[in-house]
Amino acid sequence: MKTRDELYEDMFRAMNQFHKLKFGDIMQNMNKADFIVMNVIMKKGQDDKMTISELASTARMLPSAISRTLRGLEEKGYVERTINKNDRRNTYVELTAEGKKQTSAVQREMRDFGKTVMAKLDEQEMNQLILYLNNIYSIAEKELEARKIKDRKERKHE
Repeated sequence: MKTRDELYEDMFRAMNQFHKLKFGDIMQNMNKADFIVMNVIMKKGQDDKMTISELASTARMLPSAISRTLRGLEEKGYVERTINKNDRRNTYVELTAEGKKQTSAVQREMRDFGKTVMAKLDEQEMNQLILYLNNIYSIAEKELEARKIKDRKERKHE
């Protein structure tokens, strides 16, 4: 029988394996960061212009990483930046027609990949997996927040 520590290691190893998957191999002409940024803009909807700070926040990426990614996407002709005429401090970014086409193609490919993989599980297994993953995420998120608060309090008392 495994110890709790061994089980924790096995769980984190299993979760970490997904980072090793090379999804970029099925994403033509873009990398993971490109797809994340383009997907966030595409999901914006009707008014698919976003400020760069809104994009960075939604994509959960640092502004420097967003700028680097946008520069590459502009070079490929997938995004355009425009400056707000009323407030020149705000720069908007939006997908070009080619950017929308590429994002849709990768979304279809990723959806097909996900369906094919998940088809190997029955509905009950899928529902259980989703429940477990959401539960683990929620617990981990609360624990990280509690540790941040504890760390702040300890630093105040030093």
